[in-house]
Amino acid sequence: MDSKQMVHMNQGEMETSYARNSSFQSAEQNRMKPLMEAAIVDVCSNTSTLLCGKMVIADLGCSSGPNAVALVSIALEATRNHFLQLRQTPPEVSLLLNDLPYNDFNIVVKSLVALRQINEPVVVAGVVPGSFYERLFPSGSVHLFCSSNSIHWLSKV
Repeated sequence: MDSKQMVHMNQGEMETSYARNSSFQSAEQNRMKPLMEAAIVDVCSNTSTLLCGKMVIADLGCSSGPNAVALVSIALEATRNHFLQLRQTPPEVSLLLNDLPYNDFNIVVKSLVALRQINEPVVVAGVVPGSFYERLFPSGSVHLFCSSNSIHWLSKV
């Protein structure tokens, strides 16, 4: 059986699901907040990056449950705060959440509902099933990639 079909978190919201047993991952994502904020400031400060007023952020290995949108939520807040300080209109932001095809994307999509209700910056959200060992996005289409707890799965350079 292909590893992409075998490796996945326990789905759903039951007692043994990833959604209910991911407090360590949540704590690690919270510790990454200053790094995410600095990365956003760096991306937003590069005027050639955001010429068209749009930004794309992709989370590789988003998983599911409450942690699925944690990093991109930090990125959205940092983007909004950066442009508020500059008294400029924030760019439209497209969030792309990636994980293996057998991830519980139903829970991920439920998590996206709250993000779509944020008015500034405008959020367009989507899921991208597939392995990050394969090409997932057109070249030059993503301004910021983030990944927190999927790094330990890396086995290829």
